[in-house]
Amino acid sequence: MRRIIILDTSAFIAGYDISNRNLKHYTVPSVQEEFTRDEFARLRLDLAKRTGKLTVLNPDCRYLKEVEAKAIELGEAGSLSRVDKELLALGVQLQAAGNRPIIISDDYSIQNVADHLELDYRSLATMGIKRRFDWGVYCPGCMKRFDDNQTIKICPICGTDLRRRPTRKEPTKR
Repeated sequence: MRRIIILDTSAFIAGYDISNRNLKHYTVPSVQEEFTRDEFARLRLDLAKRTGKLTVLNPDCRYLKEVEAKAIELGEAGSLSRVDKELLALGVQLQAAGNRPIIISDDYSIQNVADHLELDYRSLATMGIKRRFDWGVYCPGCMKRFDDNQTIKICPICGTDLRRRPTRKEPTKR
């Protein structure tokens, strides 16, 4: 298995060094949309693309659906952006093609889902997750529990803002 690197927005912001010629680096096109204020991060991404050190690739829909299903199962669907799901789907796709992807991200939700999908991940600016979680949605006012894939943010019973809490914790697999 060939080791490859998948870069999240946080990797470009943290100044990840993409100069290692022995590793292939990937990201998804929508990562660029997350550079709202950091021109240096955008410059790093553009330079890496122009020099051929970074491949920008959209994941296939079937892998995106697999990631979305796993995110719903874990209660992470509301915490992952479209970009996050695409990065994870690209990881699953490249793993299925016989590679060993490592996702570089400081996003704990990405790390949690990656761990459940048996994808490697690394942090640059944070310690990273120590445990993997399954999340549940509940109302702290009336204590009603809701389905993990709830799209509502306010309890229809008492009007309190809904919150998430871990329903299951276990050590990470890495």
